[in-house]
Amino acid sequence: MLAVVVVVLVVAARPAPTKGVSDQRAFALATQLKCLQCVGESVGASQAPLAVKFRQEIDRQMRRGRTDDEILNYFAQRYGRQVLETPPSTGVGALVWIVPVLAFAGAVLVLAATFRRWRGERADLTPSDDDEALVAQALADRRDGGGGSS
Repeated sequence: MLAVVVVVLVVAARPAPTKGVSDQRAFALATQLKCLQCVGESVGASQAPLAVKFRQEIDRQMRRGRTDDEILNYFAQRYGRQVLETPPSTGVGALVWIVPVLAFAGAVLVLAATFRRWRGERADLTPSDDDEALVAQALADRRDGGGGSS
């Protein structure tokens, strides 16, 4: 069973081809485009008429020998950058990639500083002689007045 799972994971993890004409490459490209008629669906998953036209255009572009980037840029130029499922990693689009990483790093730093401060505060909490005398007196009173049957 484990061998079957490993084989499936290895086959699924293989990157899609980036050259030539194949159904696997067409589907990989279609999943990188948003369906403009559907909400939250890629062109690869949608059966809307526009998504079908997009897939046909992807096939035409592949047959012309275009690269993945050229095909995606064709759709972005024709329909706007919002048609891309993955935001660009340059310019303002880079913020989508950078801001979450910076927010996570900042949160980790704040947590580390907070835990360090808490640990320092707990080290300062040593009982005074008066506190120890009060606890000893309370324990003695409890022993003397509470049990009587020992």
